[in-house]
Amino acid sequence: MRKILLGTTAVVGLALVAQAANAQQARPAARPAPAAAPAAPPPLPATSVAPAGTAAAMFQTPVGITGAGPHGADGIPNRPTTPTTSGIIVRLGGFFDFSMGNVQDDADKASFRNENNGVTTAKARARNDFRTEAEINLYADGVAANGMRYGAVFELQMDNVAGGSGTAVDYDELYGFVKGSWGELRFGQEDAAANLMQVRRPGVLWMGSDDAWDEFTVQSGTYGAFTYIMSGLTDGSDKTKIIYLSPQFFGFDAGFSYAPNTGEGERTQRADSLTEFQRDRTNIENEVSAVLRYRGTFGDVGVGASIGGVWADAPTLNANGTPIAIKGQSIDAYSAGLVVRAFGFQVGGEYTWGKYNGPGAGGTALAKGLDESSHWLLGAVYTIGAFSVGAQYGQGTQDNGTSTTGAKLSDRTQTYLGLGVAYVLAPGMTLFANYNQVEDENLPAAAPSSTTAGGAGTRLANFGSAASPDNTRDITVLVAGVRIAF
Repeated sequence: MRKILLGTTAVVGLALVAQAANAQQARPAARPAPAAAPAAPPPLPATSVAPAGTAAAMFQTPVGITGAGPHGADGIPNRPTTPTTSGIIVRLGGFFDFSMGNVQDDADKASFRNENNGVTTAKARARNDFRTEAEINLYADGVAANGMRYGAVFELQMDNVAGGSGTAVDYDELYGFVKGSWGELRFGQEDAAANLMQVRRPGVLWMGSDDAWDEFTVQSGTYGAFTYIMSGLTDGSDKTKIIYLSPQFFGFDAGFSYAPNTGEGERTQRADSLTEFQRDRTNIENEVSAVLRYRGTFGDVGVGASIGGVWADAPTLNANGTPIAIKGQSIDAYSAGLVVRAFGFQVGGEYTWGKYNGPGAGGTALAKGLDESSHWLLGAVYTIGAFSVGAQYGQGTQDNGTSTTGAKLSDRTQTYLGLGVAYVLAPGMTLFANYNQVEDENLPAAAPSSTTAGGAGTRLANFGSAASPDNTRDITVLVAGVRIAF
């Protein structure tokens, strides 16, 4: 999540106009005594933050809005001194990314496209492409007389909106909050608690098993149901939910969230359907996310660790309201992570397992009869001054069930290797480049199922030919670009 905000101060301009108008009026014979100045807003809660670049700075920053922009000691963007007429401070921020990708992907080959789509004149896709991404974030908060902070966050993104120029804008996060010494309560469209607080393998900007490289690859249909399976606990797809984040006690803090269904915003319909409604029980429901985290320092060594989980009920109805004949398994997904930082190095990893399917552990129900999914990832980063270099390696597996004829299929096995660099060229401006190599064996063309459990079985994507089948998709993506955060 990238939420970076700065303030605006229109009140100053109004004051100057008022002074100019007063200067043109005749002075009264006796000037009345000036009115008492309005009371200053209550001070922000005191926090203790270690110097930048130290282990403590990484592991003891309070839970709050984080990103690449300038931030105060409370973990959120710097707070201007001039509030609005309501007493609420409004800040604006965001980021802009430009990146270029060089792609070598088995799903781009003309032989694959002809074999799987039945098109005899298909040509191979181009290997090079440019892309842009941006967010505009609005953060409004005030402080009550008792010190309680309250407000709302609006995060507008240029991402994943179908049709048009590809630069349409929608809301990513959109939530209100209250915060005090007792912790923080968020309510609205926001990531699930475990996703917000989980400790994962370290990496540099835009490099990772589930990061920016996938924006350059085909991700649906006969090309494979999903591009990656080594992602952390689901972010909850910004479902409308309630979230509680605790304060830190002796290095420990915790989070909890609940979403009744996958709906978001004020619409009763699901975003991509004219006939399906968010209360139709056609997707997972009663999603609970919880996490326990530890952050502490021991001399020059910082330690971060977490364990969290996601639990949800599988869909029960079809779009027309009839019961699903073969209901999927209820979701229970778990993830543990550990990162150690000292003398410019970060080293750590994660292990995720449970009953789930697809990217985002806990985001999709596993079909009946399928075994659990899992993945492990290791990462290391070294930072010296403005320069960072990192590497990641890991492997994930998911059960494919059986073929359409009932034969047991080997597990889908995805292996990832990534190398990346980042350089802060100027405040808020970072150059980045990374190399990503993915080997995806036994990739299914759709969500896997088992004939022994009443399903239709699994069809694998064939990246070879009918005479010489090959069910392994190899992907290599080189990414380079610039990020400007403000």
